[in-house]
Amino acid sequence: MKLVDVTEANITLSPQISDETLLQRNLQALRDEKNAEGRRISSPSAPIPAALVKMKWQNRREIYAYQVKEEIFGSALCEVMARYPHLRDKILAHTEACYQHVLSRETATLEISRGLADGDYRTSNVILKVEKDEEKRPDQPVISRAK
Repeated sequence: MKLVDVTEANITLSPQISDETLLQRNLQALRDEKNAEGRRISSPSAPIPAALVKMKWQNRREIYAYQVKEEIFGSALCEVMARYPHLRDKILAHTEACYQHVLSRETATLEISRGLADGDYRTSNVILKVEKDEEKRPDQPVISRAK
């Protein structure tokens, strides 16, 4: 086995670079990273439709699988309704009930998301001045309308 002389190797901790210089470079790199993250977070947000389109594009592979699954389930339900016509009304009623449930949950989520995006809602990490007539119970969630 051949021994390698560390002073001849091209490594970062060579004798020409002092510890102080390395420390300054590392601190500057950390500052740059922190500033870049701050700029990214504080940059103006995209409108909700644009964000949804971007999210749909980023998750297109997963969404495609759901579309295929919907087509398979839809064709299976059509076949069941064709073979058993007496179940058609029950299947359609159950499908409509499930759709209305999903629609109501999506509507509620969208209302909260829009409220948060517009600044109409405050979350638990925002300290609010509680007026005397609006005393809160400890078990009550801390989401309220902004005033």
